[in-house]
Amino acid sequence: MRSPSKPGWTQARIRRELEEFLRGATEWPSYRDFQRAGRQKLRDEVTRSGGPRLWAKRLKLPYPERKPGYAPVWIDERVRAELEEFLQGWTHWPSRLEFEAAGRKLLRDAIRRLGGPERWASEFGLPLQNLKSGSKLAWTDERIEAELRGVVDGRDTWPTRREFEQLGSFGLATAVYHHGGTAYWARRLGFQAPTRTGMGRRRLWTDERIRAELEEFCRGRTTWPTEREFLAAGKSRLYTAVCHYSGPAHWAAELGLVRTRRYGPAPGSRPIRSSRSQAVAR
Repeated sequence: MRSPSKPGWTQARIRRELEEFLRGATEWPSYRDFQRAGRQKLRDEVTRSGGPRLWAKRLKLPYPERKPGYAPVWIDERVRAELEEFLQGWTHWPSRLEFEAAGRKLLRDAIRRLGGPERWASEFGLPLQNLKSGSKLAWTDERIEAELRGVVDGRDTWPTRREFEQLGSFGLATAVYHHGGTAYWARRLGFQAPTRTGMGRRRLWTDERIRAELEEFCRGRTTWPTEREFLAAGKSRLYTAVCHYSGPAHWAAELGLVRTRRYGPAPGSRPIRSSRSQAVAR
């Protein structure tokens, strides 16, 4: 049984707004066409009131068969692709209300489930404002430490990623990942840094391997690459290893590179320069 339309969305109103939106159209538009025009709410009401095929027939428009442009579920790749389109021209991370006003509520909901605004604002290099419109508090080192102590209290070993998720602390796990890395926070709270993966296998990304690949990737640079630069260069696994083992602040210091992102080095990180950078300094 279909859900009834929300109050205010009568059949007559849906038809009237569709006729205005579709004026001059030669076929039924795609879901993304509605999104781009800021009419996702209208498209949602179409779904609740019979579906697009029915309305296309009522308005005498051909309904083309289209292959889905995205995976049927919200995954990182889909969120990233939609954000690249939506965030063009933005100078700050949009608030919840701004996402919804642009017809991007589903995107905003997916962001909240997949790491939170902190993760995605950081990836796109946009400042995350602490607005009253629903944005979460920023992940500071003090907040991360306080929430971590609540999670690890009484434990003898550092939680796995899956255990964080089971505790409903996915956002905290992501903040650890981006603000120093697993090894850094484990040592800071008095735990032995994990040396094996969550499946029990010995880590493949040793410190020596990370250093060697970073030195090759960063050759000729003076600044630390952003996450997007790692991904664009096909270095997502290297970036993951960097974040899990000591963190970007540590490795940037190791290579003598300046971090230009909005957060500074994690507290307690030591500015140890690599042999290559020491030779340059001399």
